[in-house]
Amino acid sequence: MDTAFYLHRKFFDFDEYCECARNWDLEYRQLDKGRFTSELLMFGNNRAVFADARLGRKMKQTGAPPPGLITFGVLANPRINIHWRNLHISGDMLFVFPEGGELSSVTYDDFNVFAVSLSEAKLNETCRKLEVDDFRKLTNGAEAFYCDSRMLEEIRTWLLSVRQELISPWGPGQGYLEYYEQELADRLIRALAYNHQPAHKQRLRKRDSALKVAENYIATTDVDHLTIPELCAVSGVSERTLEYAFQEHYGLTPKRYLLLHRMNNVRKQLRAANPKTSQIVELARQNGFWHMSAFSSDYKNLFAELPSETLRHYS
Repeated sequence: MDTAFYLHRKFFDFDEYCECARNWDLEYRQLDKGRFTSELLMFGNNRAVFADARLGRKMKQTGAPPPGLITFGVLANPRINIHWRNLHISGDMLFVFPEGGELSSVTYDDFNVFAVSLSEAKLNETCRKLEVDDFRKLTNGAEAFYCDSRMLEEIRTWLLSVRQELISPWGPGQGYLEYYEQELADRLIRALAYNHQPAHKQRLRKRDSALKVAENYIATTDVDHLTIPELCAVSGVSERTLEYAFQEHYGLTPKRYLLLHRMNNVRKQLRAANPKTSQIVELARQNGFWHMSAFSSDYKNLFAELPSETLRHYS
């Protein structure tokens, strides 16, 4: 029998959060001002995982779900929504992370999601028991589904009860993981087999394609001297079109996105640096920040700590 693991922590550093999210390959970048706050609850083994993730800042999330399992997402608050893989995900949708696919989402300070993972073998075993098509045929390659509202709300309520069981003083009893695995499989397959409607991705417009090119270029280029005209030339669109694209997707101008990208780069480097041998000035200048007083002020406004505090605390 696989050994179970359990994690329940609050985090005030998003890189530490990503490092502790077991079997997830995550990278976060902060997109609004203020101290990062979060709570992560995880319980499971190599066959089944429950995760309840809560974030208190606007974040760009990239990465991949646990390998070898099928991971589903249910927004814990039905009134919130996120932008995920070129889909607008709302509280009345069940979504499925593609195996080996990019997470790619923008979330806000009210983000709270149940991310639950099961083996495909367990899902297909449940399909046979319920006498429905196997999992691949039920989903037919789609990544998000409008499900029967009553059934989805029952799943959400049940997942909340799982959370309460896991954080209770006495904790989950013996055999709880096996119960969770089977109950989750039953509920998910019933929701997919009964009156579900796939949500289709929006057709990529010119601005969407330009945004993707611009994001990839920023991520793979030395951005300390990157200009907006250069970004427009690479993306093949006008400055106005690129502005619309970034505003629509991130609520930010391209210039602001670039600044935040460089700030997040500095922060990651500070966390990895040796405080005895590393110079903040040097790391800042490597990322295009030349006025140290303005840099320190902007850094503190964004992350709610000075660069020197990041260097000392996380190194």
